[in-house]
Amino acid sequence: MEKYLRMVFKTDQDKKVSIRVSVPRDDLDATEVKTVMDLIVAKNIVSSISGDLIAVDRAYLVETSTTELEVTQEI
Repeated sequence: MEKYLRMVFKTDQDKKVSIRVSVPRDDLDATEVKTVMDLIVAKNIVSSISGDLIAVDRAYLVETSTTELEVTQEI
């Protein structure tokens, strides 16, 4: 199963920008994520064509699983 963290920010152009962390720690909690997101906004360290990040919108962990289907035929 794959897992990733998505952090979503609001921009000064009234748009949203997201950052995906591909391999988040298993013990992440909301307080840690919010602290990092606030720091990203405060330090203005992310550049976006959608504008400067001005606020935290939301964050969530996504878990996906893949089931391969056998569709090839033996000849």
